[in-house]
Amino acid sequence: MAVAAIIAVAALLIWGFGSIIARLAGAIAVFEGLLRIGITGSTPAAYVILAAGLAIWMTGHWIWAFKHKAWRTRLALTAYSLPGLHHLAPIPTNHTPRPAPDTAVWPSKH
Repeated sequence: MAVAAIIAVAALLIWGFGSIIARLAGAIAVFEGLLRIGITGSTPAAYVILAAGLAIWMTGHWIWAFKHKAWRTRLALTAYSLPGLHHLAPIPTNHTPRPAPDTAVWPSKH
């Protein structure tokens, strides 16, 4: 019973404060990853921190969009409008599908 209560409280905290915490923590991690790449060079740890920061930042924007039915920033809308990522978006994006291959018939030379 106590585990269920802890999960319920955690879910309420994530719902209430998760988007801002995730966006802030993600931005800090992205900044740290970029600093590590700039200072120490290309190390696997720097890229892992950078990727984790991007994932955390995008999760924060996902929570915000799901909750408020709007994108918090234009950058988040653009990120979730990318091919492939638009499938993960909880609300519509600006994604425009790639046009079908050109099947037009060339006019004959008369």
